[in-house]
Amino acid sequence: MTRTLLKGAAILSMDPSVGDHRRGDVLVDNGVLAHVGPPIEAVDCEIVDASDAIVMPGLIDAHRHLWYAGIRGDDMNATIFDLYTGSWGKLAAAFTPEDVYAFTRAGIANALDSGITTLFDWCHVINTPEHAEAAVQAHQEMRMRAVFGYGESMTQKLSPVLSDAESWRHATQLRERHFASDDARLTMALALPGLDLSTPETTRTDIAAARAMNVPMSFHLGVPMGPPPNLSIKRLVEYGLLGSDMSFAHCCNTTAEEFRMLADHGGHAISCPSCDASLNLGASPSRRMRENGLAPCFGADAVSAGSGDLFEEARLGLCIERSDYGLDRFARGEAVVAHGDRITTRQALEAVTSVAAHSCWLGDRVGTLTPGKRADLILLRASDSNLWPASNLLDTVVSSAHCGNVDAVMIDGDFVKRDGSLVGVDTAAIRADLVHARDRLYAAADYDGIEPTLARLGSQPSGH
Repeated sequence: MTRTLLKGAAILSMDPSVGDHRRGDVLVDNGVLAHVGPPIEAVDCEIVDASDAIVMPGLIDAHRHLWYAGIRGDDMNATIFDLYTGSWGKLAAAFTPEDVYAFTRAGIANALDSGITTLFDWCHVINTPEHAEAAVQAHQEMRMRAVFGYGESMTQKLSPVLSDAESWRHATQLRERHFASDDARLTMALALPGLDLSTPETTRTDIAAARAMNVPMSFHLGVPMGPPPNLSIKRLVEYGLLGSDMSFAHCCNTTAEEFRMLADHGGHAISCPSCDASLNLGASPSRRMRENGLAPCFGADAVSAGSGDLFEEARLGLCIERSDYGLDRFARGEAVVAHGDRITTRQALEAVTSVAAHSCWLGDRVGTLTPGKRADLILLRASDSNLWPASNLLDTVVSSAHCGNVDAVMIDGDFVKRDGSLVGVDTAAIRADLVHARDRLYAAADYDGIEPTLARLGSQPSGH
């Protein structure tokens, strides 16, 4: 049995019943949070001096494509339409299982290093069953809590998405071999095209497959804005298919009525602030979510068009919604004179902790520092100058924290990062494998890694 006492920390529990503490202790007993709050005395445990740390729940990314890890930044000048001829059309179809393994493993290492303890890996580059096996192998080797979203192949994504019962045979086999326990660190879902990208018949087949496997499912939805909304959530209600086992990412043109329907059915919606803005997918949905019964949830989506830093997503999500709120009132000749119904800093941080945990169907296990939950937590260096003097703990974290402040990470009570470095992870080898896979992929796809988006669009780089 392993017991660890984090002594003298500033504590952001994200649990209203536990509260936040200027100085307190966190006791971890055999992977479980045993005490969170005022100082205590404990025996038979390792005592860690946390007096210069802010202890908080590990960050949770409810929507991320780990397979983008090797093409970081490649789509920063793209819109979603450019992806069809770029990172999707050229690169994704050329992925080998070895590439998926290298990119996924590197993405997990980066996430852990950044203080992310749980993520939903929306893997839609499963060009063959071997690609799925390679991704799962990477997850099994790295100590992150994750939901593996088994998706379609990129060759399917670039054409009308059709499937039948046979399409999910391998997913069913994978579920039986690797995901037998729903209490395990690694669980499974299906990452489905849904009504925005497929037919009602195929969508019915896909949903039936997920429910036969007893796994939740996630969909891309509501992008880009411009054309009339597909009203996919409303149609799912009409077909009698919408349920609490569903989450929907992006939702830029999802209507208020649909969000109310989703809330009524216990489903989940996820905004991806940086990628939604960078790729011009549309307006932030978080205000519509809040006004119609859903708590905002923020995901990083893809490091090809964002940093992957969830502190940044929380901050950007808050700022975009507040900007929209103000512009709406200014347009009516009104001033913003009180907080009113603006998104709060606590809601922004919940969007990448407690709410995100529920969006991954893990809210009973992680997302808050609540005694009895799994000990997934992070320690931020309060001694870093950007966090001085941390007078208001929560507002300091939301306004100023970044992934570089993460000094330590615990998952299931074990340190996976300590004193600023990942534990038991050969980061040099992971980076070397990533670079090798990236170079092979670029060569196979005849893809220019230097300003690739500008080259595709026929533009010239600005500057001298």
